[in-house]
Amino acid sequence: MIQQISIYTENTKGAMRRLLSVISDAGINVLGFWNGDSGEFGVVRLIVSEQEKALEVLARQGYICKESSVLGIEIDDCPGSLVTLLQVIEQMNINIDYMYVGYRREDARPLIMIHCEDMDIISTQLKHKGYAVD
Repeated sequence: MIQQISIYTENTKGAMRRLLSVISDAGINVLGFWNGDSGEFGVVRLIVSEQEKALEVLARQGYICKESSVLGIEIDDCPGSLVTLLQVIEQMNINIDYMYVGYRREDARPLIMIHCEDMDIISTQLKHKGYAVD
């Protein structure tokens, strides 16, 4: 599983730049992210090169952070690959809480980040079906 950081932040002009500046000023590379809002506040999910260091510098700047795991599932870069993956997951009767896309740095292949209740089960079953899962 891949570790991510969820950061709760105000939904204001410049908030994303300020947050990412804290990370980049500490020499930490952002490897993937998702950003969603819900009115006055939003959630930013980050996958970074140095998790503990990122948590430390963000906390020092007053950000509220939470660590969690996501599955990174490699898919082909062609039409229908994501639909096929979602059909496989649907057949497992597992509900996805959220998902977003990233890319493997080594070969630029799509990597679908998924969070759900049964991540150990879905990981095992997807591996049995031939998927590369982190």
